[in-house]
Amino acid sequence: MQKFKPLLIELIWLGLILNATVFVTIFVFGWTFLSNNFDIRLHETYFTISSWKIVLPLYVFFAFFIYLVKEIRHQFTRKTSNVIMLVAGSILILLIATINKQIIISEMVYFGGSAVFPPLSAMSETQLKKAISPAMHVVSNSLTVIQFLVTGCLLYVAFKMGNNHIAQVKNNPTPTNISNTTNNSNGKSSKVQASQIKVKEELKGK
Repeated sequence: MQKFKPLLIELIWLGLILNATVFVTIFVFGWTFLSNNFDIRLHETYFTISSWKIVLPLYVFFAFFIYLVKEIRHQFTRKTSNVIMLVAGSILILLIATINKQIIISEMVYFGGSAVFPPLSAMSETQLKKAISPAMHVVSNSLTVIQFLVTGCLLYVAFKMGNNHIAQVKNNPTPTNISNTTNNSNGKSSKVQASQIKVKEELKGK
């Protein structure tokens, strides 16, 4: 049971983070958010998004940064927490890349083509500024910055895990290394004893 205790503790933490994520989404979007789809109106177009597609990225985001804060306090010495953090960070990078791609595609389709009336080529400069909202660029750039930050955090976590592993190997040598060192010391002591016996025999012969 003691062997699986760290895993059970981390599963409890993941469950608490999931509950906190659900409460945050309910607080922001309302009680009917989880039972219905989430609608986003963009000019004359409605985007319908399932609730779990919003809850999942938020859950992974919260899990990664909560575990990052936890492991900074523990100097990244706990293996189970580090593995969960690495997996959450990798999933978060993939989700951010997917969301950013969808934002760029929607911007090209709904702002850069015939979906806008009048078309962009027939718009004046003031109409063009009104049609192409800078919010899309801000959101896309913000997601890219978050993606770079998460990647840097993952590299830092991997570096600290490697340093901790090297220090652990140095402080706690394996039994094979201990046997090799003992064999080497025994071999050296036997050689010293043999040389002493030869010196004694030579002295007796003289």
